[in-house]
Amino acid sequence: MSVRYLYLVAVAAIVGCATGPSTPPLSAGLPRKSNALTDVEIADAHADVNTAFEAVSRLRPNWLASHGVTSGQSNGAGTEYAIVFFDGQQFGDLNSLRNIPAFQVGAIRYYDVTQAGARFGIRGGSSGVIEVISKNPGRQ
Repeated sequence: MSVRYLYLVAVAAIVGCATGPSTPPLSAGLPRKSNALTDVEIADAHADVNTAFEAVSRLRPNWLASHGVTSGQSNGAGTEYAIVFFDGQQFGDLNSLRNIPAFQVGAIRYYDVTQAGARFGIRGGSSGVIEVISKNPGRQ
């Protein structure tokens, strides 16, 4: 019988030392996506930002980097920086992000040149797209 008790003690020790499933802290939220920036992430970062440009420059600065000029465009619209779309409509260059208040931003997404071409066609430019999706009371 002593072997049986020794076995039970060994099993209890092993189970007691095992780590349980780790749960992320509540503030961790969803995993960060490199091609998306949400209003929740902007707020959680306490990024004291006033515009969409400030949010992107602080939280996803690589989106603002030059991607090199390509000359394959038939309309001569080659650019080295991503262009901005706001709620599905072409809005302007990167500086136009300065005209979008951060409190209006529901999400910001970055599309590389291939994804931009598939989503926006030739309007997608040659260096990708930053799409800003505004908060809409009907959309949650």
